[in-house]
Order: sequence, then C-alpha cells, then structure tokens
Amino acid sequence: MSSLLIIDDDASLRDGLRRTLRQAGYEVREASDGLQGLRTVEQSPVDLILLDIFMPGKEGLETIRELRRANPHVRIIAMSGGGSKGSFDVLKMATMLGAGRTLAKPFSREQLLEAVRGELAQT
Repeated sequence: MSSLLIIDDDASLRDGLRRTLRQAGYEVREASDGLQGLRTVEQSPVDLILLDIFMPGKEGLETIRELRRANPHVRIIAMSGGGSKGSFDVLKMATMLGAGRTLAKPFSREQLLEAVRGELAQT
C-alpha cells in the first residue's frame, strides 16, 4: 500500500482528499502547513506528497525546495487554486522546482486519482 501525505491549510479539503484516497486504498497522513509536512516526512517517509502552494507559514514552493534537498526521490503533486500572479505561474514554478505533476483547484475525484496513480507509477 502506498503512503501519501496531504499538506494543505484547508482542513475541509484535506478531509475530502483523505477520504477519497483512503477509499482508493492508500495510506494517508495529513499536515496543515509546510513545516509540519517536513517534520512528518522526516519522522516517517512517504511515497507521494500532495502539496498546496499557498499556505500560511512555510508555503508550498519553499517546501518543495526543502523536500527535494532532504529526499530527492519523493514524488510530489503540487496543488493550487491561485493560478498565476501576474506573469508568475505558481504551478509551472512548482514543476520547475521538482513537482512531478500539478492540479489546479478545483479538480475532480477522477483527476486526483489519475494524477496520484500516474505519479506513483513513476517510482
């Protein structure tokens, strides 16, 4: 069973993602920000991280950089509802920093599961 970590400050979104992913047969843990997520991965490695970009405290792009330094092989899916800020496309930047895939919020259950299956197949 693959282990996943959801890092997102939105508790209701984390809850929905957790339920969907557990029903699909994945072991799921949660963190409410990048710092908590980094601590979680340090204590117990995971196969895949679903990571929001815009969060208070340690935001997603910084978290991707730190994850890549500490664990270059972990798979990452970056998520954002923010899209782009002017000419700065956050999901494109997340890919440049090491996210294997991105999901623009809102996304469907099918899009989520397809992204997770696809990214896990890369390991």
